[in-house]
Amino acid sequence: MKLDLIQVANEEWLYMLQEDTRHSLAIEGYFADERELRQVLRGRKGSAEVFNYFRTAQFVYEQALQDAQEGVWHLDLAFINNIHGQLFRETHLERERGRPADGLERRIQGAKVIPPLEATEYLRAFVRVARLLLEEREFLEAIAKIHTLFEAIHPYRDGNGRVGRLLLNYLVIHQGFPPLVVKGLNEADRKRYYQALEGADRGLQAGFPPPDPQALIRSLDQGDWVALASLLGESLLARLEKAVALALMQWQDLKPLDGVAQDLGVPRPQLYVWVNRGRLLVYRSGRQKRPFSHPWLFLGTRERPAVLPSQLPPPRPDWRERVAELQRLLFHPDL
Repeated sequence: MKLDLIQVANEEWLYMLQEDTRHSLAIEGYFADERELRQVLRGRKGSAEVFNYFRTAQFVYEQALQDAQEGVWHLDLAFINNIHGQLFRETHLERERGRPADGLERRIQGAKVIPPLEATEYLRAFVRVARLLLEEREFLEAIAKIHTLFEAIHPYRDGNGRVGRLLLNYLVIHQGFPPLVVKGLNEADRKRYYQALEGADRGLQAGFPPPDPQALIRSLDQGDWVALASLLGESLLARLEKAVALALMQWQDLKPLDGVAQDLGVPRPQLYVWVNRGRLLVYRSGRQKRPFSHPWLFLGTRERPAVLPSQLPPPRPDWRERVAELQRLLFHPDL
């Protein structure tokens, strides 16, 4: 259901791509404003970094969605190199696009890990590690360790963070979730991300084992991956709340909070208490931040149970059109 929903909710999909572009580039020190992103959406090339990241993210996320629906797996060396190649089209790295820096020493600014010289061999091992971890470990642990390994391998001379975060979302979408965003617009968020990575790669800081999947997993298990998993989980939860709220529109329309408060028989401020405590899920549009919800999205408290019906009615045949109409209202309020 989540996968179909992402396809239908085009406005939300575009907003997520914009948000991911801004944050991911900001982590690497490039701050794109909304004007540049609007230029990309209108087909006008802004800076190459913005244009390339947005279009590459669009390609990767749509590929992940299609692969998930068809039950296939595109994560291999060619796919990873293709992502890097698309990110640096018509840039200063034109001649190095999609080419791991085999034999070249590389440094990760501020990190204690020294990437291995055999970049391609470790990328091949990375692909195998990713599948093993997703099969054997809990989801958040798996994606945290997979992301840590890619960033530690640091296979390219530049752009490793961008490639790594796109690969991260390929895996997240492939597993049936909406893409998450690693926040990077302010210094505190960037610092938290870097510190989480440093804790997670602790088992690799004394050196890399041979490019054997099991050896690499043992090294990753020595790191403190919990902080990174928590960061990724928080990002995913915010997106999941939106997905769940939109999915409910198969049966009922979402409402402004005044209507939800009236249905639940509580004052509106109580709803904000529940929202802040994670007891009421809400859907906010990208630009207006106007919250919508529904009594069925109240998860309940000790004092007050949830109000889900015992049996859901049949899905409404026009629910996709209703989602589109809600998003037109929220994303284009002047129309």
